Amino acid sequence: MSGRDFRVRPNALRRVAGALPALAALLLVLPAAAKDEAPSPVTLAEVKRELLRAETLLTGTSVPLRRAALSPRVEGLVMELAVDEGSVVGPGDPILTLDTRLAELDLAAASARVAEAEARQRDAVRIRDELLRLKQGRHASKADIESAIAGVEIADAALSGARAELERAQELVARHRLTAPFAGMVVAKLVEIGEWVQQDAAAVELVELDRIRVRATLPQRDYARVAPGSEARLRFDALPQRVFEGEVVARVAAGDERTRSFPVLIDLPNPERQLAPGMSARVSVELSDGTIEALTVPRDAVVARSDGTRQVWRVDDDAGGVPRAQSVRVEIGRAVGDRLEVLSGALDAGDKVVLLGNENLKPGQAVAPQEPEPAPPAEPAPDTAAVD
Repeated sequence: MSGRDFRVRPNALRRVAGALPALAALLLVLPAAAKDEAPSPVTLAEVKRELLRAETLLTGTSVPLRRAALSPRVEGLVMELAVDEGSVVGPGDPILTLDTRLAELDLAAASARVAEAEARQRDAVRIRDELLRLKQGRHASKADIESAIAGVEIADAALSGARAELERAQELVARHRLTAPFAGMVVAKLVEIGEWVQQDAAAVELVELDRIRVRATLPQRDYARVAPGSEARLRFDALPQRVFEGEVVARVAAGDERTRSFPVLIDLPNPERQLAPGMSARVSVELSDGTIEALTVPRDAVVARSDGTRQVWRVDDDAGGVPRAQSVRVEIGRAVGDRLEVLSGALDAGDKVVLLGNENLKPGQAVAPQEPEPAPPAEPAPDTAAVD
């Protein structure tokens, strides 16, 4: 400027003003063009409204299917303890061993008595057989022979008694060892090495974990509509994203007079042992009568997100008739074959959702629907006719 007047030439202003509309149009066109550059190929499926069996929603708590307070069958001093709280054991695994010294001495004495009785029995048989041979030559009296036969019978009885005592001594030694009656986890250890335990005192508590039972509360209005064998779906608060399937094994006819509700028992497998007694559960049990209408989508159309939510990609045409994908968050209910019930979400019957190609879509992305591949033709059945 340096003291001069700064003046803008009118022609320059007119040129800039004339270029602004074209620049603005270019800025508007570029994003749309970029968005429509490469439509993503997808396969579509239809949202359907179907009739499903009615359900009742219950709350329950998991309990062990089997729980046992284990105690040794004899009293004694704890010499070995093979488990701790939290130990997982299988059927027949050792739990503890008591001092067997006295029992083993009794076992040795019983074994000796069996050996003595066997020797006496063999000698009695020898004497009887010799007298029977002498009888043929008339060198043995009838009384001697009868006495020898009675001696064999007495020896046989003594041997049987000795063997019974030996078996008892062996059983007493075995009862000094406590083993697991079924597979499970030790949830309480109540003794230590060096303690004297009584015959009726619990040493450990064991619970089965391979199967778990949920005890839910059934309102009286649904008592007649739930039967053993009814299917159930369970969600545990400890694992909210997983759905477990089980079945009703019993409804207990012992109602609560205050709440007018009845216990219902549901068993389900727990091979991964992710469930434990004491967990709270939300239970959906199918009722034996009645159906409801529900929206369903194919299982492959539902995408699980990293935050635990689920979504589908609904395809709508924009103002220009271009199909575009929009993310719709949904809550899923029960599975019906290869379709899933939609409990909530901005969907309606007849909507189109992306079945294949939904892995990397973005909101508003243009898509190119493809025809689904035809199912392969069934192979003809082999000709089994006999050849002449």
